[in-house]
Amino acid sequence: MRLIVILVLMVYSVMFGSKIKVMTEVFPPFQIVHEGELTGGISTEIVRLIQKEVGDNSKIKVYPWSRAIKILEHKKNTALFSTLKTKARENKFKWVGPLAKMQLVFSKKTGSKISIKSIEDAKKVRKIGVTNEVANYDILKSMGFKNLDVIKSGVDEKNIKKLIKGRIDLWPALKSAGLYNAKIQGYAGEIEPIDDVVIFEGDLYIAFNKNTDDKIIAKWQKALDKLIANKTVQKIINKYR
Repeated sequence: MRLIVILVLMVYSVMFGSKIKVMTEVFPPFQIVHEGELTGGISTEIVRLIQKEVGDNSKIKVYPWSRAIKILEHKKNTALFSTLKTKARENKFKWVGPLAKMQLVFSKKTGSKISIKSIEDAKKVRKIGVTNEVANYDILKSMGFKNLDVIKSGVDEKNIKKLIKGRIDLWPALKSAGLYNAKIQGYAGEIEPIDDVVIFEGDLYIAFNKNTDDKIIAKWQKALDKLIANKTVQKIINKYR
């Protein structure tokens, strides 16, 4: 009898795959949280459809980025979105994507006299606010920036207050996310994206722990490819424009 149960569980695992602990952070318009609940967003909608396609009904957990990335690094069958795929991260995880594109730019305090026309100009300002383990930190560090003011842990949006208070000169962030987070913190209109200087353009992915079975990765990628092919992903992106 015990052997039969084991065989049934093995068949179930092959057919439906192991459950994945899926994690995310607050990152509108890609992940939107209202009153503590993950209510929507571009990536959230896509990932939930993928879960439905692969038969994974586990609830997506919302964590601070620094905590989620540590779990992802050390625990098998964990996944984290929306994760920017960078050279520094590429070999640390397995990837399913892309979910959407993003453009990283600098923001300054509205009315600030700081003027930058290039990446090299940005290297000459006093301080740029970043957070350890967040993509903006990895990217600027790889580009040779020496003027980074690093928050060791916590949410990157803490840098908005530092920018308003004049403790940093620039903050690198996705334009739409930066403006949204400034608004919900009560700083609407007080930060100004610098559109002319693009730090990085890239794609957002679901990152999986490196020890996750390749069959699971393939199944999730196949489900996403189907959503891309039938234009579902583009329809979701268009909703948030």
